[in-house]
Amino acid sequence: MHSFLSPISNKRDDKYGGERAGRMRFPLEIAETVRAAWPAEKPLFVRISSVDGLDGGWTIEDSVAFARELRARGVDVIDCSSGGLTGSATAARIPRGYGFQLPFAARICSEAEIATMAVGLIVHPQQAEDALSEGAADLIAIGREALFDPNWPLHAEMAFGAREGEIYASWPKQAGWWLERREPGLRKLEGPPLPFRTRANA
Repeated sequence: MHSFLSPISNKRDDKYGGERAGRMRFPLEIAETVRAAWPAEKPLFVRISSVDGLDGGWTIEDSVAFARELRARGVDVIDCSSGGLTGSATAARIPRGYGFQLPFAARICSEAEIATMAVGLIVHPQQAEDALSEGAADLIAIGREALFDPNWPLHAEMAFGAREGEIYASWPKQAGWWLERREPGLRKLEGPPLPFRTRANA
């Protein structure tokens, strides 16, 4: 859909091109069609590139306007990514740091008055919790971090203080029962644990 939205890629001269309203027409028609077919009690998410990060491209102001139109058509959540229109997915001139796309989610949430999902180098449980508690986003996606650590949600639960005797209550029983019994022995060991894999050498 973004190839229609961005003035960099959409060079059409019919009703699906030209000014922003024309470029939004087809993506909005898709949203209307999907919302009509999708059960009313289930949320509808739309993932967008919040900015192109290229001169003359799609901007955050465009995304706010687009999100307002999506909300009017029954979309519930905007998943806020960025870049990726030309070249590699990391080619956009957007400074990359931890949570670098959170400002996009925060602005769309505030100005378009719609729930947002944040993505982009959100790697630590406390970082995700801070983003939620500060209102920068309503949901956090951890796709690539889940590739690094498939047990990320379980480790996040531990980081926020699972109760004694229930540290592994949420883990699959095949693993949790033994990990729970291993815990007292680990606490008796002196010194920090040896790193298996660090981000520096990942």
